Amino acid sequence: MCGICGEFKFKERPFDNLKLTGLMDSIASRGRDSKGTFKNSEVFLGHHRLSIIDTSEKSNQPMVIENYVIVFNGIIYNYKDIRKKLIAKGHVFKSLGDTEVIVRSYIEYGDKCVDHFDGVFSFCIYNTNNKNIFLARDRIGIKPLYYSINDDELIFSSSMTGILKNRNNYEINPIALHYQFTLHSVVPAPHTIIKGINKLEPGHTLNVNKSGHAYLNKYFDINETELINYKEDEIISNIDVLLNNAVEKRLNVADVPVGILLSGGLDSSLITAISKKYKEKLSTFSIGFNTINEEIGNEFYYSDLVSQDFNTSHKKYNISDDDLYNNLDNVISNMSEPMFSQDSSAFFLLAEKVSLSNKVVLSGQGADEVFGGYFWYEQIMKDSGANDTEILSNYYFDRTFDSYSKAINEKYVEDNYVFNEIDKKFKQMDSDLSTLDKVFRLELSTFIIDDPVKRVDNMTMSHALESRVPFLDIELIKFMLSVKGKSKINKSSKYYLKRLAERYLKKEVIYRDKFYFPVPPLKVIKDKFYKYCKDILSSEAALQRGIYKKEYINKLLTKPNDNFTNLNGNELWHFTLLERWLQLNIDVWSY
Repeated sequence: MCGICGEFKFKERPFDNLKLTGLMDSIASRGRDSKGTFKNSEVFLGHHRLSIIDTSEKSNQPMVIENYVIVFNGIIYNYKDIRKKLIAKGHVFKSLGDTEVIVRSYIEYGDKCVDHFDGVFSFCIYNTNNKNIFLARDRIGIKPLYYSINDDELIFSSSMTGILKNRNNYEINPIALHYQFTLHSVVPAPHTIIKGINKLEPGHTLNVNKSGHAYLNKYFDINETELINYKEDEIISNIDVLLNNAVEKRLNVADVPVGILLSGGLDSSLITAISKKYKEKLSTFSIGFNTINEEIGNEFYYSDLVSQDFNTSHKKYNISDDDLYNNLDNVISNMSEPMFSQDSSAFFLLAEKVSLSNKVVLSGQGADEVFGGYFWYEQIMKDSGANDTEILSNYYFDRTFDSYSKAINEKYVEDNYVFNEIDKKFKQMDSDLSTLDKVFRLELSTFIIDDPVKRVDNMTMSHALESRVPFLDIELIKFMLSVKGKSKINKSSKYYLKRLAERYLKKEVIYRDKFYFPVPPLKVIKDKFYKYCKDILSSEAALQRGIYKKEYINKLLTKPNDNFTNLNGNELWHFTLLERWLQLNIDVWSY
C-alpha cells in the first residue's frame, strides 16, 4: 500500500510549494520505499510508495502511460488475469505490477474499469489531453480517500491531515460531531469532522473536469444482495472455499513476506490455520497490556497455543503503561480522523514493532460483522421495538440525543442527525428484510468502514505496514449477506464460522468466551493518564474552542471512572481524544 495526494487547479495561479510539501509530508509514513511527484501548470500528483508488488523502479509512481498519469494506493488481487486479457487486446506493458494494469484498464474500459478489479484501492488518474481527473474507491472502502473541492481547486489525499494543511477554515461539522459522539466515532462518508472536507464514499467514482464540475457515480451497492435459502452444509462449504481463496490471494499476491496479527481469538487463529495450507513458514505477532483491576490486557495464553499448534515464528510484545502514555500524542496525531476506540493505541504500537521485519500482515478484522459475532445481534433479533432504528439505537448509540445535548454546546446541537440518517437508510432497504438482516447490511456498508477498518488501516500504515483483511473479501461478504441473519447466530454467535473452524482448530480456541480487546489504562483512567486528560480538557485551546459544556467536563474530571457510555466507553477518554486531535492536527496550522 501507499499514500497518494494531489491538487487540481481550475483557475490559473501558481502552486504554493509549502502546501504541496505539507501534502506530501502527511502521507510519508504510508510508504517509505520511494516517493515521486508529477506537476504541470494545472495539476500536482504525489505518491509515497510501499513496494509490495513488482518492487522494481518500473512500478514507481506517479506512473505515466501514454496521456494518463496515475497515483494508486491499494492492491488489485486479480491483476495478472486482467493483464493477460489486456495483452490479448493489444496493450503493451512496461512493468509487472498492478498499477499499470489499472491505467490500461481505464484506457480500455473507461470509468467501468472498476468493475473488473478484485481488490482494495483508492486511486487518481489524470488525463493530460482532456484535463479530467478520475478518482475511485473500492467497494467496501478499505482504502481511504479524502478530498476538498471549491471554485478554485480540488485537493485529495490518503490522509485528511494533508488537506488540513492546505486550508484556512477549520469549522467543525455539526453533523459529523453528532456522529462522532453518538455512533462511537463512526462518521460515514461523505462527512468528516471538518466542514468542506469529504470522504469519497465506498463503491463510488468521481470525475472532475477542468471547469471544476464534479460527477459522482455509484458503481456498487451492497444492499442489492438478495437472501437465498441454503442448506447448512452448503453454507459451511461455501465459506470454506471463499475464505481459503481470500486468505490465499492475500498471502501470495505479494513479492515480500506476509505475517499475521495473531490475537489468540477465533478469527485470527482461523486465519493462521488456513494460512498454514499455503505457506510453510509463518510469522505471527501478538500484543498485550498490563491488567488493571479486572480489565485483562492480553490473550497470550491462546496466541501461544495457536502458534505452537501451527509452528509459527511467534513474537509477543507487552506494552508497559509508560510506553502507552509516551505514545498517546503520536497515536492521536497519526489519526486521519478522531477515533475513540482504545485499541487504536494497540494497533499503532504493534505496527511499530512488526514493521521492523514485515511490510504486510493479515488481520482478523471484520469477522464479527460478517458472521454475527457480537452478543447484541441475538438481542436485536428478539427486540420488539417500535421500528428498526429504535431497535438499533439500543445497541449502537453511545449516547441519546438528550445526553449528547447535555454535553455539547448549543452552537453544535442542531438535529438528531444520526437517528434520522439511519432511519433513512433502513427505509431504502427491502421492506421484507428482518431488522437483523438490515443491521448486517448497515454494518458492512457503513459502520465497519469508519470504525475498525479505518482504525486498522490508519494505525498500521502510520508505520508503513499494510494490513490485509481476508474476512472482508468482497465475494465472502456478498455470500454471507445472502445468508439469513437469524441462522448466523443459530445456537451461538458466529455459528457458521465456528462450525468451519472445527475443521482447523482445537475446540478450546473455538468455544471459549469472547474477549473484547481492551487497553485498560484508557478505560480505568488514573494517575498520569488522568493528568493527561485533565490538562487537555482544561487547556486554553479547549476552553476557547467551546465545543463542550464546561459543567459537563467538570463532572467527568471529578469522577473520571464513573461515567461510561451506553457502549461501555469511558466518557472522559472520548472527550479528551477529540480535543487533543484538534489541537495536534488543526491548531498547529491555524495559529
